[in-house]
Amino acid sequence: MVRMRMILVLVGTACVVGSAEAQGPVDQLTPPSIDQPQPYAARRASSYRRDGGNRDAVVVEPGGRHTVLEAMGAGRIVHTWFTIASDDPDYLETTRLLLYWDGAEVPAVDVPFGLFHAVGHGLVRPVDSALVTVVARPELNFNLSNKNVAGFNSYFPMPFGRGARLVVENRSDQEIRSLYYQIDYQEWDEAPSPLRFHAALTETPPEPYPGPARGRPTATNADGAENHLVLEASGAGQFIGVVLEVDASGRGWWEGDEMIWIDGEAEPSIYGTGTEDYFGGAWGFRQEYTRPFHGLSVLEKVDERPDWQAGKFLVYRFHVRDPIPFERSFKMSIERGHNNHRMDSAYRSVAFWYQ
Repeated sequence: MVRMRMILVLVGTACVVGSAEAQGPVDQLTPPSIDQPQPYAARRASSYRRDGGNRDAVVVEPGGRHTVLEAMGAGRIVHTWFTIASDDPDYLETTRLLLYWDGAEVPAVDVPFGLFHAVGHGLVRPVDSALVTVVARPELNFNLSNKNVAGFNSYFPMPFGRGARLVVENRSDQEIRSLYYQIDYQEWDEAPSPLRFHAALTETPPEPYPGPARGRPTATNADGAENHLVLEASGAGQFIGVVLEVDASGRGWWEGDEMIWIDGEAEPSIYGTGTEDYFGGAWGFRQEYTRPFHGLSVLEKVDERPDWQAGKFLVYRFHVRDPIPFERSFKMSIERGHNNHRMDSAYRSVAFWYQ
C-alpha cells in the first residue's frame, strides 16, 4: 500500500506540472488536474432547439452549409460530437468538415467526415482511440434507407487566438435530414498555444499492375517517387497522425514502408518496415482492432482465405506520445506494396498536424 500511495502522489504531481507548463497542443492532451483552478471558461455550441422543443437537430440542404461554431477571441476546442441522419449511403464521404482559425478565409481543415473520424468506405465501425471515437449503431431500425448511424467524437485539442469557425458542408444531392452536434470549447485570455490544428486529404488513384517482380524482396525503391503521398508541409510544426483508406486489389499491399523526411533531408530519417507494422499490426491484417494510438477499423475482404488481402481497409495511427516535430518542412509517404508493386490499389489518407 505504501508503494501504491507513492505512485499516486507522483502521478498527481506530473499532472499538475503538465497542466501548468504545457508547450503545445499535444501536451494539452494531459488531463488537467481537477482539484486546481482552471484558466479558462467552459463553453458549448450545440444544435439544441432555441424554442425549447425536443427535436435538437438542424437540416442541411443538398449543397448547403451549416456553421456549428463561431467563436470570438482566444480559446481551444476540446471535444466535438456529431450524429447524422441521411438517406445518402455515402454521407460519410459527401459530408465535409471545414475548420477556420483566426479569421482566415481558407480552411485549415477540409476533409470527409468519415475519414476524419477514422472510418471509411462508407462503412460505420466502432473506433475507440485516444483522439477519435465512434459509437456505431448499425442495428437501429430508424426510418432511413441508410442504417450507418453512429455517435462521432473528436478530442483533438484545437487552439485559436482570434476566433474559430467550424462548418459542416453537405456535398450530397440528398439533404442531411438531421444534424445533431455539441462542440465543447474553452475561452482563454490568450491563445493557449501558438500552433493551429490542420488536416488534409490526399488521394492516389490505381494504376496498371506493374507485375509481381517488383514485389520480390530483391526489388528496391530508391527514392519513393511512386509512393502514396501522405503529407508535404512547409514551415514549423508537428505531425500527429494519419488515417489511411485502401481499396486493395491483391495480396501484399501491406508490405509498403512508410518514409518521413524532416526539414528537407536527402534521405528519410524515419523509415519503416511495412504498412501493417506502422499501424500496429503484423503479418498482414487479419481482423479489425481499435486501440488508443493505432487500429484497423474497417476490414472487408473479397476472399475469405486468411492470407488473402484484397478488399477494403481503413487503418489509423496517432502520435499522441510521440509527435514528430519539424522546423522547416515535413514529408511523409507510404509505398503501395513492396517497391510499389500494388500500384493497382487505390489509396486515400487524411493527415493531422499542428503548425
